[in-house]
Amino acid sequence: MKKRRGQALVEFALVFPFFLLIVIGGIIDFGFAFYNHLTLQQIVNNTAKFAAYNNSSTIKTSEYANSLKPKWWDGSFSVYPSEPQDMKTGGKIYKVTISYDSRTYTPFYKSMYKATKGTEYIKLYAQAAYKAPEHLNSPLIGAKK
Repeated sequence: MKKRRGQALVEFALVFPFFLLIVIGGIIDFGFAFYNHLTLQQIVNNTAKFAAYNNSSTIKTSEYANSLKPKWWDGSFSVYPSEPQDMKTGGKIYKVTISYDSRTYTPFYKSMYKATKGTEYIKLYAQAAYKAPEHLNSPLIGAKK
């Protein structure tokens, strides 16, 4: 029986680049997706606050959200503002939901997503609700008549 001292090293040298590609590619793609989700959450928070403070319509709210979108985002960006809802305790609450398709960058995950989901984008959602400040809905205190 011959000795095979270098066989494990050769197999490792052949398999390791593919393993490294999958791990590093996953870190890159999901790191970008995580960053995009944090950005998306900040956009939806600011948009809900804008809608509450300005008592804005759904069209104006959508325009504001689109103005906050980073220029380099190339995926689908959809804004779903809801009509303000009256709260039982008084006041109105404004809800906004935004979705964004975060693209994948590495070929492995791009093809994996295309095969499993039918698209090479990672679908991200964020939602925020903001209560309109009471002083916007009530008459000014101490105002002269």
